[in-house]
Amino acid sequence: MLKTKYLSIFLLIILGGYTFRYGVLPAWNNINSDFPNYYTSSRLLIEGKNLSKIYDDDWFNQQIKNYGINERGKFSPFPPPTAFVMVPIAFFDPITAKRIFIIINLFIILEIAYIFNKISTFNYITCLNIILISGAAIINNFLLGQVYLLLLFTITLGYFYLRKENAYSTGFLWGIGAAVKYFPIIYMPILLIKKKWKAVISFIITIIIINLITFFFMGYDVYGQFLNLVLFSHINGELSNQSKYAVQFQSWNSFLRILFIADPIENKMPLINNPSAFFISRILVYIIFTALTTFVIYKIRNDKNFLPYSSAMLTLLLLVISPASATYHLLILAFPLVLLLTISAGQKKNLYSTIFVSIYILIAYLPFIIYKVSFLKENLLFSFYRLWFLVIFFGVAVKFILTSREQNR
Repeated sequence: MLKTKYLSIFLLIILGGYTFRYGVLPAWNNINSDFPNYYTSSRLLIEGKNLSKIYDDDWFNQQIKNYGINERGKFSPFPPPTAFVMVPIAFFDPITAKRIFIIINLFIILEIAYIFNKISTFNYITCLNIILISGAAIINNFLLGQVYLLLLFTITLGYFYLRKENAYSTGFLWGIGAAVKYFPIIYMPILLIKKKWKAVISFIITIIIINLITFFFMGYDVYGQFLNLVLFSHINGELSNQSKYAVQFQSWNSFLRILFIADPIENKMPLINNPSAFFISRILVYIIFTALTTFVIYKIRNDKNFLPYSSAMLTLLLLVISPASATYHLLILAFPLVLLLTISAGQKKNLYSTIFVSIYILIAYLPFIIYKVSFLKENLLFSFYRLWFLVIFFGVAVKFILTSREQNR
């Protein structure tokens, strides 16, 4: 027992040092990628600027430059309430705001580990290690100034309150997350199946209030542009000024486009140039994964582990069918991992635990290998490694849950 404790501490030092060296330190003195988008929108908001052109990429880029940031950016595909995310720190100059945000994220890691400790059988150090071992996900969250640690915090804290029968807090937290990043909407079936009406009402009211406040400050034009030009394009995997064929998205959208839709510049040699095959196969993918998830949830509806099982399955479903995935999105994978590991460890199903952890680690660290080896980077199957491993994780989770349910009957 003592030896295991020392090994956990040693691993924490290694993982913490690695994250600090390659995530926190370079992020401390650099402003790049997504942070300017969040910062600029919040800064424009608190300065009372006219935001009717916030979804105009050229206009928004000019605003970024006006604040002394030499990075290109865009507000699309963010929903309008995203402009409030960095309001508390947007009063500061960009680099100071970035550093404050980094410090906030470090504290959030500690809080998420505390929640993991409360909803699992693992000690606090192990919970910290689970977060830090996410590798590319947590490093890029720091480097790019992303908000997915914040999202993971709202999801896990909402789950914690749901277990404690504090329905209003669950709805409030998941509503905040959904207003900005949609993700927590996936948990609505859990609330409906278990008739958590207070949580449902709180969830819906929170989203409505946040959007009403946003509408008051940003106006009709912004919401009109979002609904007409941004929302459905995002769902379709089409992001402004970004390739629909981008391997970085690691989604079924980009993979199937590469297979079936030719482009004279970006995709000259598809497997078969047949747009109909793209649309049909994409629909089939969504149907298959949604149907499997629905089947599992139906089977476990009366199981004592319904809450962790269903939360894990719905999270995995959204990660697998996401229209445009990025490395930092996989921070959310820590949530179903903790839930499934807790049950598999309690049932002494070490094989499943090993598979879950192995896939998690491969997803976390393969990018550092693949993007340094030209053959792997250029190979279509290897380049979509994250998508395939998520599919495997999803399949193993289905098998584990159904098997565990049968044995517990």
